[in-house]
Amino acid sequence: MTTFNLVDEPWIIVFARDGSIAERSIRDVLIGADDVASVGGDIPTQQFAVTRLLLAIVRRAVDWTADPLQRWSELWSAGVLPRNEIIAYLDSVRDRFDLCDPERPFYQVPDFQNAKGEMKPVTLMISDVPAGHSYFTTRAGSGATHLALAETARWVVHTQAYDTSGIKTGDPRDPRSKGGKGYPIGIAWCGQLGGILAESKNLARTLLLNMPLRTSTTSLVVDGDLPCWEREHLGVCAREEAAPSGPIDLLTWQSRRIKVAFDGDRATGVLVGNGDPLEPFAQLRAEHLTGWRFSEQQSKKRGGETFYPRTFDADRSVWEGFENLLLDANGDGIRGRTATVFEWLDLLVDQEIIDTSLVVIPHVFGMRYDTQSSVIGASIDDRIALRVANFGRDGCRRVAVEAARVAVRVAGVIGTLSRDLTRAAGGEGDSDSASARTEFLSRLDVPFRSWLLELGIGDIEEHLILWHRLVHRAAVTSGTTLIESAGRPAFVGRTVVGRDRKPLWLDAPRCEQFFRAALNREAPGAFNHEKESADVG
Repeated sequence: MTTFNLVDEPWIIVFARDGSIAERSIRDVLIGADDVASVGGDIPTQQFAVTRLLLAIVRRAVDWTADPLQRWSELWSAGVLPRNEIIAYLDSVRDRFDLCDPERPFYQVPDFQNAKGEMKPVTLMISDVPAGHSYFTTRAGSGATHLALAETARWVVHTQAYDTSGIKTGDPRDPRSKGGKGYPIGIAWCGQLGGILAESKNLARTLLLNMPLRTSTTSLVVDGDLPCWEREHLGVCAREEAAPSGPIDLLTWQSRRIKVAFDGDRATGVLVGNGDPLEPFAQLRAEHLTGWRFSEQQSKKRGGETFYPRTFDADRSVWEGFENLLLDANGDGIRGRTATVFEWLDLLVDQEIIDTSLVVIPHVFGMRYDTQSSVIGASIDDRIALRVANFGRDGCRRVAVEAARVAVRVAGVIGTLSRDLTRAAGGEGDSDSASARTEFLSRLDVPFRSWLLELGIGDIEEHLILWHRLVHRAAVTSGTTLIESAGRPAFVGRTVVGRDRKPLWLDAPRCEQFFRAALNREAPGAFNHEKESADVG
């Protein structure tokens, strides 16, 4: 009988701190977490899915005592995870981590079946092989017909986290099945999130940073909160408890019913059916690794404030939407909630448990689903480094948000200039506007990340002024290029319909006049200080 126990067998891709890449078992990853830079994956979202699994193990393995914050502080100071507690816990649950167990296979249902008793291609789990379009992938031959057990384990974990919606295999014993089909219950849980990991210099510290144990007012250590492997092994039907018991339960939520067929040391087929559905608006205090958007419509319907997980835009860099990532409805003037992991960082700073000079890297993950969420359209994988000084009551993250807003507003000014020049030459200009705006923000990407990393060192207002000047200078350069390349028709000009619906004469000189006025209005800090900023590369 084939066995592949994830506690002992290497299957997790890790990037070691020395730059090497390897596969390691759960035991080796956690015991040596201080020598691991980060978890990797076949695709970026695997990192998020596998890290959530590791978080559940550590949260459950550690004795947090009567004072979880003090215990956390001790672990943070030590810089390593508690070896003896982790080994003892893994030994106690080891029998539930065998991928190929005939009775309790990890993250699977052993007797899940379809009406025909057939298996589907193993590529059904693989997100980089579009269903019905295998010619859009680099996989071919055996790589598209069977998988090694280590890779199978990664895709099983990822499928539970990110599987698409749409019609699934319906087990005849599941009352939700009709005609052998499982009708849509929505995408898997992590696919509904704009996932966030606060990364640090090694995996041990990353896991600790992403393990909120309390907010300023509420404990997040929940009695009776168990991962799926400490519960009765699931059958084909949805579990009776509709809601997760707490953050550990949610980290290991079984969104799908999966059965993998094995032939020796390889997986040769799979079935994927509907698992346990979740109401996304109800998980704000159990899900710590996403931000939340306020839904006015659902709040009116449900008679109270209702928040849904906030997702990311695949076409924008993470800093362009900084206010949605970093700010909170409590006093920040926006209708949303920041991720609990950032509330946790606020608490750690205010309690002086972590040094404000520490660099933390918010790493964001997500999937965009198309065609009624039945296919994956794009993935989101971005990160940005900032100092812990941005968090806490006296943190400077509002300055980071304002800097990002300035860049976005000025990008809009560049877009308007491009559109106006096109209109002056006889065109419409909407596509030119979007292209110019995107190009300008791309040009600011590296400078903003460099500027942000220095925020929290020295005078904050001075640093913001430097950013205004840098953005203003970059905009003048881009604007001049657009005007000089506009062509003769734009300089000749023509009459167009203005914003007030009245005739307006528009030519290149007038476009520049409008541009300069708007630019000075959107980056006023550029004129408030004499210190020069560096040129944008």
